Amino acid sequence: MMDEFRLVLIIAGALGIAALLWHGLYSLRRQQGGAIGGKEKPLAEIYKEQKGRDRDDDGFDNLGVGQVRTVAGGLDEPEANRQEPSFSALDDHEPEQVEFQLDEPAKQQAADEQPVELVSETEPEPEEEVLAEPEQVLILTVVAAPGDDLLGAELLPSLLTLGFKFGDMGIFHRHQDSSGQGKVVFSLANMVKPGTFDVDNMESFKTPGVSLFMTLPNAGEPTQSFNMMLNAAQKLARELKGQVLDDTRSVLTNQKIRHYQERIREFERKRLIVS
Repeated sequence: MMDEFRLVLIIAGALGIAALLWHGLYSLRRQQGGAIGGKEKPLAEIYKEQKGRDRDDDGFDNLGVGQVRTVAGGLDEPEANRQEPSFSALDDHEPEQVEFQLDEPAKQQAADEQPVELVSETEPEPEEEVLAEPEQVLILTVVAAPGDDLLGAELLPSLLTLGFKFGDMGIFHRHQDSSGQGKVVFSLANMVKPGTFDVDNMESFKTPGVSLFMTLPNAGEPTQSFNMMLNAAQKLARELKGQVLDDTRSVLTNQKIRHYQERIREFERKRLIVS
């Protein structure tokens, strides 16, 4: 009895399923207007028909068919073969620092371009020879007659005639050339301290005497320079009615003149020995 009942249920279920399938196929054929095996419609027409159907919230119609979606064509290569670039690999990779090395010619060129300290090839000038003897000064003095003075109005023309030029230290100088050119060979100073002359007021100037002096070594030949100084002193004494004194303020004698000349020769002899 139970077996018969089960058989009835199976047959009834099969009939129900067949009825549902037949109803679904019938409805689909009716909406599409043709048999199942008929000619297929173009996708564009099916898409227009589906747009007019009533759809639920999920986009399906009453037959359970979803809305047709338009998908853009892909590339010729399949997506599986396409590999997206990975930025993580770039981020994890630290750039290598390139070390630049100069080759040997470049190193040599860089060394050659370094500033070179210039060294003067000129030889240093030899220092002036230091004399063994200290500098000597030969002095002759021209004084006025006792009780008188040498007047500037008379002294100045005589000095200019003898080739003296007013110059350094406020005194007169006799140069190698009488025109005032060349080095100084001897000079003339006032006997009264500080030994200078007020050349702008020579008309009112007066002095008891003047001193002529030369140094050893001398700019000129020493003996010749002394003879020039002796000659100038003697001429001044004659023109100004005075007299010539030696370095001890004694009247100049021939013996004293020879003594001066001997001092010059001795100085030159010692100078030659030292050199």
